[in-house]
Amino acid sequence: MRILILTPRVPWPPLDGGRIAMARLATSLGKFAEVELLSLNPKKHRVDDANAIDIDTARLRFVPGTPMLVSRFVSQRFRSAIAEAMRRFQPDVVQLESPFLLPYLPDVRSARIVSLRSLNVEFRIWEGLARNEKNPLRRLLLRHVASSLRKYEIGHLNSVDALVPISRDDADDFRALGCTKPTHVAPCGVEVHASAPPQPNTVGFIGSLDFLPNQEAAQWILDELWPRVIAQMPDARLSIAGSNAPAWLAPRVLGRVADAQAFMSSMSVMIAPLFAGGGMRIKVLEAMALGKPVVATSLGKGGVDVDQLLVAEDADTFADAVVRLLRDPAFAQRLGEAARAEVAAKYDSDRIGNDVVRFYEELPTLEKH
Repeated sequence: MRILILTPRVPWPPLDGGRIAMARLATSLGKFAEVELLSLNPKKHRVDDANAIDIDTARLRFVPGTPMLVSRFVSQRFRSAIAEAMRRFQPDVVQLESPFLLPYLPDVRSARIVSLRSLNVEFRIWEGLARNEKNPLRRLLLRHVASSLRKYEIGHLNSVDALVPISRDDADDFRALGCTKPTHVAPCGVEVHASAPPQPNTVGFIGSLDFLPNQEAAQWILDELWPRVIAQMPDARLSIAGSNAPAWLAPRVLGRVADAQAFMSSMSVMIAPLFAGGGMRIKVLEAMALGKPVVATSLGKGGVDVDQLLVAEDADTFADAVVRLLRDPAFAQRLGEAARAEVAAKYDSDRIGNDVVRFYEELPTLEKH
């Protein structure tokens, strides 16, 4: 089987959750099929890759019937590269790694199967941000963005031949929204690693800080959570890591780290207080694969089917959970080791990749539109 994967950015280096999810599946698929990757290379996430197509997604483009957030990813050069790949590689399957690549659907229709691999129900993220927004004008803008994305995503649910969501919750959501196409859940796989002893009394959060739900989480950590932790443990230390922090947040965070695994390994506790979003919390999965104890909100552990972590929804209970782990390193270690064993059993990358290839192989030859 030949699989052409189209990605909205280059998956390497796998520094953030989206890149990790794309890179892991592409790598595991490559063990069971012939895989070729074609990527956009947005200016904001630019990497040195001669085969990727540069694009400036900050530049607005008007595409009739397409939300501005999606039309930013439309590129004639990418269309030409797709046409060349379709002629040369002749893929059986074209896998779109984001609803932001749905404008290229007409360019890949000659493949036997066109699938949408979705890391989120995108409009749900913006609905959550709108609910949490206190500024009335900004809330109105976020609602408009969510509404336009909702109409677009739902309108295209059945335009692809198959859907490959990253979590069971997302799969259920897509079905409830009207998806009738064959669906297969393909979570992000893990690579289990040993972890060095942590620095005492350290708490970490990591995530791309140009992603609005992560910005919201960082602000909540700084303004709501951390004063409560410090009141109980004055010697506790907080580190917030992530690339592309906005100007208002940058002075208060560590920023981008060269090695995300090393950063997480050095922490006593990892936290994920997310209040908007969907898909799968890749960094939670990564932290657990390192044997780190995790405290998260229900949305913060979203898409990760594990029990070995602490869940808290408000600042007081979240702070108490963090302090409990800091004060009892033996309990923290037991929780982290149990988490590592659980994710290793449930999220084996090769099994996930093999299951996706079998799903594609078993799909009937579909009448093309």
